[in-house]
Amino acid sequence: MVKIAIITNVLIGGYALLIGLASVLQWKEKGYQLRTFIFIILSLSMLLTLWIPDREWLLLFLIVEFILLHVVAVAEGLYTNKQLTYSHHIIRFVFHCILLLMVSKFTK
Repeated sequence: MVKIAIITNVLIGGYALLIGLASVLQWKEKGYQLRTFIFIILSLSMLLTLWIPDREWLLLFLIVEFILLHVVAVAEGLYTNKQLTYSHHIIRFVFHCILLLMVSKFTK
């Protein structure tokens, strides 16, 4: 059970780091944009959320952060591409659901 909790934390932490890294690179490439800044804040908050010892609070904060990530990702897609890539958002939503299920079942 401890191994799965570690894997869950590593997946969420790695996901947060990838979001943060992509946001910083986009910031360097395109300059300051509010959406990019929000992605950076959300990735940092996801990393900080992993340190919450109470599983119920951890799950609640991750749900809020994932919802905000979806909202900002949809706004980003609509603003930059003028359309949504539904397959990308569906895959992202499924990944978030899997992570939330893992947090609810396997963390202490």
